[in-house]
Amino acid sequence: MRIEMNHVYKAFGRNEVLKDVSFSIKGGEICALLGENGAGKSTLMNILGGVLKQDSGSIVINNYEVNFQTPADSQKQGIAFIHQELNLINDLPIYENMFLGRELKTKSGALDLEEMKKETARMFQKMKLELNPTTMVYDLDASYKQIVEICKAMMANASIIIMDEPTTSLTEQEIERVFTMMRTMKEHEVGIIFISHKLNEVMEICDRFVVLRDGNLITDGNISDVSTHDLARHMVG
Repeated sequence: MRIEMNHVYKAFGRNEVLKDVSFSIKGGEICALLGENGAGKSTLMNILGGVLKQDSGSIVINNYEVNFQTPADSQKQGIAFIHQELNLINDLPIYENMFLGRELKTKSGALDLEEMKKETARMFQKMKLELNPTTMVYDLDASYKQIVEICKAMMANASIIIMDEPTTSLTEQEIERVFTMMRTMKEHEVGIIFISHKLNEVMEICDRFVVLRDGNLITDGNISDVSTHDLARHMVG
């Protein structure tokens, strides 16, 4: 899968938030989206996630132009947004969370709990996770909650996942767990947009970077060609 956002412009009244920004991501790569607060990162991703509509510019998926009116339109195209506030229900087991809003039913119309458990177990096996589908969500630490959100997105056939500051409240060990998961996603040709202020993490996990400043695309390139110092300089100018 390949997504291109071409010459995206967005203003709120007189405030120009994105000025002719182009951005691309393909399956199997992790791209850092960098910039200080107010640089336009959230607006760009909200456009890709179907939350906002661009004033001009286009979104092209696998060479076809798409128009998102709602977040559901974006999700149907295989794009998932993992927000900092996770959409999990603590008082339900993992497997029921995995199927929230798209529950499996038996022929008689009852919830097919066994099939949902099996599907969840299959997904965990695919992602090399040792998690029990019947574990209650309130028993999970923050990293495992994130991992469940990611698996839930992949269960709904997401091929591009936007991760917004995913390591903010995690311990070192939890961060390593999420990074391991991200590497496994890469192996399955999932593309990841990684929004973070932690440049050492960007250097460790990302393949490419894009820097926004004051609504402009400042630079992009391969992580192997830059240092944390270079990235910080591009971000602040």
